[in-house]
Amino acid sequence: MPGRDPLITQGTHENATLLVGAVAISIAIYIAAIAIYRLWFHPLAKAPGPKHMAIWDVPGQWSSFIKMDMVKQAPLLHRKYGPIVRIGPDRLSMDGSVCWPEVYGIRSTSDQNEFSKIRGFTFTNDHLALIGANREDHRRQRRQVNHAFSSSALHEQEAIIVQYVDKFMDKITERAKRGEPVNIVDWLNFTTFDIIGDLAFADSFHSLDGNTAFVKNIFRGVTGGAYRRFLIQFPLFKLPLMLLLGAKELAVATEAGEENFRVGRLKGQARMAMGAEPKDGRRDFATYMLRKGKDGEPVLSEGEVQGLSSALVVAGSETTATALSGFTFLITTHAEKRRALEDEIRAAFADEADITMTGTGHLEYLNAVIEETLRLYPPAATLPPRTSPGAEVHGLWVPRGTIIHTYQSATNRNPDSFTDPDAFEPERWLRPSHPRYNSRFAGDKREVMKPFSNGPRDCVGKNLAYTEMRVIISRLLYRFDIELLPGHERWMDNQKASFVWIKGPLEVKLKPRAGVTLD
Repeated sequence: MPGRDPLITQGTHENATLLVGAVAISIAIYIAAIAIYRLWFHPLAKAPGPKHMAIWDVPGQWSSFIKMDMVKQAPLLHRKYGPIVRIGPDRLSMDGSVCWPEVYGIRSTSDQNEFSKIRGFTFTNDHLALIGANREDHRRQRRQVNHAFSSSALHEQEAIIVQYVDKFMDKITERAKRGEPVNIVDWLNFTTFDIIGDLAFADSFHSLDGNTAFVKNIFRGVTGGAYRRFLIQFPLFKLPLMLLLGAKELAVATEAGEENFRVGRLKGQARMAMGAEPKDGRRDFATYMLRKGKDGEPVLSEGEVQGLSSALVVAGSETTATALSGFTFLITTHAEKRRALEDEIRAAFADEADITMTGTGHLEYLNAVIEETLRLYPPAATLPPRTSPGAEVHGLWVPRGTIIHTYQSATNRNPDSFTDPDAFEPERWLRPSHPRYNSRFAGDKREVMKPFSNGPRDCVGKNLAYTEMRVIISRLLYRFDIELLPGHERWMDNQKASFVWIKGPLEVKLKPRAGVTLD
């Protein structure tokens, strides 16, 4: 067989080289053209922000959902660029001073003018629950659920809440007697999940009794949910993520989030089978969700009741436990503030049994400490993004489809809104006539702090959260002196976040205060 002509072979190689070079040049020109367009000709080109984020969406989303450190980057970005920062080609981060009134507030009665949620962003089928429902469905669901979180309903449910707080106090007291350190993060989570389980399903998760699997899985699900959101946007990154995180870890974490909502739906189905009024006659969340309308027909579908039940469990428990964990860290690292709070609580009640929802509501310094905790350590570290309908915000035209993010840390630590924004100063929340009031904070823009979001879609369970926090904090400080154990001094600094904080253990030593005997 005759050999190939060397000239032909050489020509073929040259043609291939030219083709590869032409393709590479074309790709480079295409990328450069996109970069030039996004930096200088895109509708958001006037919005300030890091250039690399304006060119490519991956850096910001990687930071949000894989590194999970965007919540710490956001305050720095806003301090540098202002109240609106471009963090993606079609993505903005907005300070609360701008977004609360102009994005989250009531704009009009038209669906077309609403900054809407992104369907399926929080979890699959989130449109069946308040957290992701469209405007009309949200209004219908909210009207039905509001009654469950009214002041009168919460007072009706006080006995349910107190029984789990009692059990929590008993469990940590047992450890205090033995001189054991207490990982307060775990015990607070067990308590708030058991409370919300009973209120939502007439059956707790029995976490305080040792059945901790569901609670432990929640946090793996938070991480898995973050990975899922990233991969929905950038599916080609699945293989690199598998190599980075491990294929098994990625699969298990991603599945955990879906499993949590399956458990919630199953418990919701079991509760629905009891009917609107459980056998013991008490009213819980499901009582209100299952009530029929004036026409005798159910207001909420079966899927909506199950979806709402699952969402309420996570949103109504993890966030409260997070705030209480943050409180524990902050109060144990600020001795003078802790003593002031202890004095107020211990002077207000003659006996621990006197600590009630109503009684704790009047403790001014306690309420100030809670507000300052929520400012520095907002349980909802980031909020589900909104999509622009095409509107002007703070003088900037925001095209239809632009995604709006709100990082509570950026708003709450903005030096334009708060004096010494990174300092723990409960005094900034006190009225001028209070003995501990400090006029140094008189100019603080306290109204920009919205830990439970703002507008018609704010958190329906905020009254429950405040109630639980006040009672649990008062019971803890009435009975114990709390000391942070060595090695946890940077507990808050070392955390990541995706919607909620990924918390490590927080170990404390509990000592009965003077005059209190642990029976």
